Amino acid sequence: MLGCAAFGCRDTTEGVRTQFVGSYPFNATERRTIARIARDAAIEARRHLPSLASQITLRVTSGQDVVPEIGAAATATAPDWVQWTVDPQHPDGVVRIAERHLRGALFHEFHHLVRGNAVALATLMDHVVAEGLATAFERDAAGVSRPWAEYPEHAGQWLDQLLAQPEDANRAHWLMQHPDGRRWVGMKAGTYVADRAMRALGRSAAELATVPTSEILAAAR
Repeated sequence: MLGCAAFGCRDTTEGVRTQFVGSYPFNATERRTIARIARDAAIEARRHLPSLASQITLRVTSGQDVVPEIGAAATATAPDWVQWTVDPQHPDGVVRIAERHLRGALFHEFHHLVRGNAVALATLMDHVVAEGLATAFERDAAGVSRPWAEYPEHAGQWLDQLLAQPEDANRAHWLMQHPDGRRWVGMKAGTYVADRAMRALGRSAAELATVPTSEILAAAR
């Protein structure tokens, strides 16, 4: 087990190659649970995102750089790589966190993979729109709603504020935690944009995965 934790264990199932890395010794139950959820999520998500890579690597590691309310966090790197970080010290424990949150997180990151393969993500607004579409996809296709999907009535004002920022504005401040105390400004405004664009165009978040940022913003405005 120690060698597995130190050098990485691999569990390959249809469509997903799951790797467990880092110092935390994921036990057999944790590994099976995560691999099963990842396999099922990939099969389900591909029904909506047929261009999703045929083989995805899911890298699972432990850490405390996570969303505190959830106990986990995820990132994606196109074309086919997702990292899921889980905090084993969280009161819910690894298995419960995986059962409650991994499927939705993977839907979100799978949408990012598809979009990242088709649309350049260079500016703040590229990331705002990408996060909004992925959040809407997670909500609509996976049935999972996150706190950053719940935008306020004045989300249009937040959008105007984001549009006024330079292209190289600090993404962490706007997407995650702003110095003024607001959380997920860009994520919430992005979901607002996604919802308006979907209504205007009559298309789902999955169908808009490869549409350029400028077209999404134009439809939302």
